[in-house]
Amino acid sequence: MSKKTKKAAAMLATGSLLCSALGMYGTASASAAEDDVSYILHDTFESGSDDWSGRGSASAERSDSSPFKGEGCLLVGSRASSWNGAQKELGSIVSAGKEYSFSVCVQAMSGKPQMMLSLQYNTADGKTEYGHIAQGKAEAGSYLQLAETNYAIPEGASDFVLYVETESGTDSFCVDEVVIAEAGTVIKEKAPGKMILGDINSDGIINSFDVAAARSGLVSGFTDKNQKKAADVDRDTEFAMADVVLISEFVHGKINEFPDNSPEVPSVSGGTYTKEELLDHINSTLVNNEPMDSRTEKPGVDYGTIKKSKYFSKKANKEKPYNILLPANYDPNKKYPVLYLLHGFFENEDRMMTQPNMYTRQIIGNAIAEGEAKEMIVVVPFIFTSSTLDNAKDFGDAASNEGYENFVDDIVDSLMPHIEENYSVATGRENTAVTGFSMGGRESLQIGMKYPDKFGYVGAICPAPGVVGSFKWSSPEEEPYFLMITGGDNDNVVTPFPSNYHDNFTKNGVPHVWQYIKGGAHGDNSIHPAVYNFVRAIFQVAT
Repeated sequence: MSKKTKKAAAMLATGSLLCSALGMYGTASASAAEDDVSYILHDTFESGSDDWSGRGSASAERSDSSPFKGEGCLLVGSRASSWNGAQKELGSIVSAGKEYSFSVCVQAMSGKPQMMLSLQYNTADGKTEYGHIAQGKAEAGSYLQLAETNYAIPEGASDFVLYVETESGTDSFCVDEVVIAEAGTVIKEKAPGKMILGDINSDGIINSFDVAAARSGLVSGFTDKNQKKAADVDRDTEFAMADVVLISEFVHGKINEFPDNSPEVPSVSGGTYTKEELLDHINSTLVNNEPMDSRTEKPGVDYGTIKKSKYFSKKANKEKPYNILLPANYDPNKKYPVLYLLHGFFENEDRMMTQPNMYTRQIIGNAIAEGEAKEMIVVVPFIFTSSTLDNAKDFGDAASNEGYENFVDDIVDSLMPHIEENYSVATGRENTAVTGFSMGGRESLQIGMKYPDKFGYVGAICPAPGVVGSFKWSSPEEEPYFLMITGGDNDNVVTPFPSNYHDNFTKNGVPHVWQYIKGGAHGDNSIHPAVYNFVRAIFQVAT
């Protein structure tokens, strides 16, 4: 009999307590306390794109990187113009000459753009017209509701397309909770609050409705991970009958707090290979293309949480942004190794993590879930570091190149101390990795050679020209535990430099993996397999 079963059996022995937990509330549910509102359309992006698509050059794909509610949202990127956004053809959902209530929740991935919910339609004489339903200024990291309770669709209009755009700029944004309702309907949108143990329906109080919700969850299971977490009131990672009983006891005043049966959680750093064994293992398992299911979100797998934040750069004398991926069930009592993942020239902190079709979160999450990679924190900073420029100007511009070179020191002087202060990080070179694409790959090699005491795992994906140094370390002890260089035979941007770097390390007797991707171009089809292989190698050497 398991610990949970024994505990439940003991509590069931009280008899009347079970009756109060399961019987006295009848068929009440968590939804009983909510308004019963009927919507004409309600797109939540929980299982797909809900027939939304990119407008103009934009891409629009379902993502679970930053939802407003539930597990999914629509991530819109690759925008070449402000009108390039997300759109949905409404067909017969709405009719000409009628009024409707519209609402959408939007989140900017950077900046403070003016967001607009708009409607495209054709007039009776065949002209295409555009009407703005609602607009407002968004801020990165938080959702904004755009709503209008009485928007009139012109008489004779047809071919309706609902779309979200920005007044200016081309930054990525997220869309969630798209609603069309009868005219006059006030659609109140409120982001889920902080999870409270026992408050399964997230209404801010623990009462009989939560007991009923627990009962329902015991029978049918929970589809919402936050509900499941709130229901596991004893925090032993398993929701069962004993949790239902505890919630009932709390509601009846028999207890005033829940017990903490959280399992002990050790640090997650440390590996089992020697350097030589790891090199042989990765060479023997190296893939040219990552398996398709490695970038697919699978049922039952938690892919962690992406957050955007800023750190103060001493080199630039200003704050700089970064994205951070915290692993599934991130626990501040653990110490996690850290991977720093760097973007290329003219790119930013979104390129390697939140840009559509990037799949970094999925590739790493699946590797961890399958036991093929260590749990890790992934930091994707904006690497351009200049006190005079906000971004690079040109490939040949000296100040632009200096802005990238400055990051070689900025990562150690400013970014790493910030991450270690604000997150639960396992420090030391054995717990720290760096890799990057193009210019980021060049910087990764420079960082690894300049700071061997800080970085034990180093990678470079299609690295740009400009790496300087001896291409060796002063001793085998200073060499990385693992070094990997990726090049593509269809890369017409940085060829032949990745191969040259590989040759230089080979001539100097530095052990490393050379991944030469057949068909690999200077882009995603080289980045994906590089990340797939690299995350399976890092933090795996026993120290």
